[in-house]
Amino acid sequence: MLPAYNIFNNLQEFTGFFLVTLMLAACGSPEASNSAASLPSNASPQETVFVQTQPVSVQETSIPVSVIGQVGSATSYNLSFRTGGFIDEILVDEGDWVSKGQRLAKLNQRETAALLLRAEAMFEQSMREMNRIQNLYNDNAATKQQLDNQQTLVDIHQAELELARFNAEKSEIIAPQDGIILQKMAEINEQVRQGDVIFTLGSRGNEATVVMAGVSDRHIHRVKSGDTALFSSSAYPDIQFNGIITRIPSQANNRTGVFNVEITLNGSALELKNGFILRGSIQPQATEPLIAVPISALVEADGNAVWVYTPDPSRQTANRVRVEPVHIADTYFYVRGEDLNGITQIITRGSAYVRPGSRISISEEVSL
Repeated sequence: MLPAYNIFNNLQEFTGFFLVTLMLAACGSPEASNSAASLPSNASPQETVFVQTQPVSVQETSIPVSVIGQVGSATSYNLSFRTGGFIDEILVDEGDWVSKGQRLAKLNQRETAALLLRAEAMFEQSMREMNRIQNLYNDNAATKQQLDNQQTLVDIHQAELELARFNAEKSEIIAPQDGIILQKMAEINEQVRQGDVIFTLGSRGNEATVVMAGVSDRHIHRVKSGDTALFSSSAYPDIQFNGIITRIPSQANNRTGVFNVEITLNGSALELKNGFILRGSIQPQATEPLIAVPISALVEADGNAVWVYTPDPSRQTANRVRVEPVHIADTYFYVRGEDLNGITQIITRGSAYVRPGSRISISEEVSL
């Protein structure tokens, strides 16, 4: 799989390709090199430049998506508060290791404390009333129905008290087991609702190893469950790790704005430790119609655009064409078909000596 580069985010690397292009052009066939070398840089359009061309055509192409991810466990837990409220404490961050029983976050407990106090008072009141009615019943001054009704109230208030105690306990998030914080979705002083996920905890010691890789909204529509991925690690520079996408979230991370895609690695990844950072690319199954243009055809770059030369319909002169690459690989860059508007030949060798309108002589064409 070819490594992916993004022209819009890495103009410096693209400029390097441009310099390589000029060197390749200067190292053309002897006939082309000798003929073109005698031309000054401002060669007249009337002087003939010997060039080679390469056929190009629209093909369905899968463009890799470059990603950086963190190794974790396949088993993960979404941790949340039992009730809603304002967060008083966030004690860990993404990437932190935590131990079973460790407190991770706490809600402001003013509301839960008030509800607990109210439930305790209601239960105590119902118990006092129960004792009063029981005494009356013993003296034949109260009916059995009154006694049973009060017992029902005692049971209700006791259940409400247990619920208030439970909610007070769950106003803290406690780590259910050892693991690593894969995601943190809230901050101190934020108001959260009941059940809102605050942390995603990845457990340790599982056989399956996953990579949580961030994919931007620009590329998330191109990846699907089942797409393959290839990663490398600085800890094992001679090993490549293969994986497959097993989960794509329905929404982006609120804090980072990217979609944390889960990629399950195969058995060769068992040596990786949770928390390792991997670099790699996802190879989508989805394709799009693109044209592969040789890097050697590139003559000039400016911002998001590059220029190449093509023979005119008579194949006697050269036309300068502006295109916008959507992806750059090692030896080719890819453009959309409309950029070339039906053009089927690209000048490769000798393109550095061609100017708009230059007379050209095409030698044997290079096949794709």
